[in-house]
Amino acid sequence: MKKMFLIFVMLSTLAFAQDGVQLYTDFQSAKAAAQKANKPMMIMYQTKGCPECGYMKEVVFHDDKVSQYMNENFINVSLDIHQAELPKQYDYFGIPTFFITDKDGNQVHRHIGGSRSEPFIKMLEEAKTKIKG
Repeated sequence: MKKMFLIFVMLSTLAFAQDGVQLYTDFQSAKAAAQKANKPMMIMYQTKGCPECGYMKEVVFHDDKVSQYMNENFINVSLDIHQAELPKQYDYFGIPTFFITDKDGNQVHRHIGGSRSEPFIKMLEEAKTKIKG
């Protein structure tokens, strides 16, 4: 029985890592989930046709280390600037723009532009230290 449980846990972890970052596409649903889970949010403003946005979603967010860190530590949101209703409290200049917020949606950090996996994780870790409580 213990072996079966261990195999199940290992397979579940592998399947979870292969799925990449779990992304909400609706801000209000994400905010409710963040409050319920008592987790901060990582909000990505992006659009179709943006090469850096595509790189982040297709490459960086599918890196096992990145997806595991983001899924464990944040409620993750991807909002298309041309299709989604954008929260008014977050100003952006270019895309992709990443906002790190507390569980209530108060911005603690903003990062503009894509990056590779390791610098992105470091940015998330540093931003997370700014969250009070």
